[in-house]
Amino acid sequence: MNGNEVDVILKLTDIIDWLLSGKSKFNLGIVDVDGIEDENVKSLAGKILHLCEQYRECYGFMMDLSRGKLYTESPRQNVFANPFKQLHSELRYLTWQIQQIADGDYDQSVSFSGDFSDAINKMIVALRERQVLSERIREIKNLFHSIFITSPDGIVLCDLNHCIINASNAVYRMLQVSDEINGNKNFGDIIHPEDLGKYKRFLETLLNGVNTTAFAELRVVSADGKYFWSEQNASILLDSNSNPKGYIIIIRDISERKDAEAQLLQYTDELDESNRTKDKLFSIIAHDLKSPFNTLLGLSSLLERETNQKNVNIEKIKHFSKIIHTSASKSFDLLVNLLEWSRLQSERIMINPEELNLNELIMYNVDMGQTVAMNKNISLEYITSISDECTIVSDKAMVNTVLRNLINNAIKYTPQNGNITVSLVKDDGMFRISVKDNGVGITEEIRKDLFRTNAIQSTPGTDNEKGTGLGLVLCRDFVNKLGGDIWVESVYGHGATFTFSLKNL
Repeated sequence: MNGNEVDVILKLTDIIDWLLSGKSKFNLGIVDVDGIEDENVKSLAGKILHLCEQYRECYGFMMDLSRGKLYTESPRQNVFANPFKQLHSELRYLTWQIQQIADGDYDQSVSFSGDFSDAINKMIVALRERQVLSERIREIKNLFHSIFITSPDGIVLCDLNHCIINASNAVYRMLQVSDEINGNKNFGDIIHPEDLGKYKRFLETLLNGVNTTAFAELRVVSADGKYFWSEQNASILLDSNSNPKGYIIIIRDISERKDAEAQLLQYTDELDESNRTKDKLFSIIAHDLKSPFNTLLGLSSLLERETNQKNVNIEKIKHFSKIIHTSASKSFDLLVNLLEWSRLQSERIMINPEELNLNELIMYNVDMGQTVAMNKNISLEYITSISDECTIVSDKAMVNTVLRNLINNAIKYTPQNGNITVSLVKDDGMFRISVKDNGVGITEEIRKDLFRTNAIQSTPGTDNEKGTGLGLVLCRDFVNKLGGDIWVESVYGHGATFTFSLKNL
């Protein structure tokens, strides 16, 4: 072996040392393979240099893998690269799987060896659970949104300062507003002022932890200033730390139910009044109508015995006849009032409008009352400043009944030698008829219940005349049915003035 070959072997030894030391760069040009004469040395040099080239090529491939260049082509027929080709393939597949996972495919299962694979698979399970949870949350949000949009009941979300955060379509419809109210209105602003105290207590029960839900019936004011009754259910809204952050309030319009309750209450009151009226009617029939007939029967019996006497006492017969006539007249008036009252209560009295001359109608009733007034030496007169245009369209029978009862009442409670004045005035298209007396007057206690059905009562007249108290209630109902009103002014001990108004039907 000559010196040149020894030098080549030494250089090859250095290259092998570089290779074994893991260097990535070494000079292969120091060996001139073509200049080697010994074929064995030449073959050895060629193999070592080829091995170094494969090493350097594999080293570059691995560096590319370490830099994430997974789509670099792997070296062919490279003994150094062969062990890493499977890793290269698995990394490329792992990269594809991770990309699929990133795109939402959580059905992947990573089989890459070691803890790395276990960590990714755990992450996939967590992502899959999160996906299910997210889907459920999305479904709940969609359901809530659907309910929020379509619910006929109003739904309002408020913060702890009662500021409206979000209001459903129904709330806008209930409040009759089109402008945005979210973030611009306090929920307390839509509550009726008289219900604000109840509204605050309603929500305080939630904040204090007394109840998990709260209920109240509150009036809500709409944009036009009108209000409607609402049924409100509220719950507390919690943040992620279970601390209160606001309220959710469900509003239901219960105006129709409230109207129905009011109507039912009215029907109940009307039924109670009807029962009281019936009881009063039976009481009048049993007592007040029975008593005059007992008088009639007794006096007629005495009259019969007197007429059968040989010496007939004409003065006694006249006296009995007068009493019988008076009692019969009162009984007849009472019977008429009872019949009209019962017909009115059963709504069988129909209004028959016709053109009436009030002057003539009043004069007729004044003339009818003159006989009774003269028995007590009472001055009964009619005065009016209206000389013409006294015509009105109304019900003649009803107006006559009201006038007759008021004039008879005035006579009853006016003492001997008293004065009664019936007057007529016209104001704003309405006629007002007044019956004024200077009789005993009415106490305040009696006056406030004078026209109430459930407080029907009667006090004796100045000549101890009896009555039922039904006449004034009948006057009230007839006047109201004719679209007018009736009232009384009186100072006890100084007479009374009853006035009623009439308008064209």
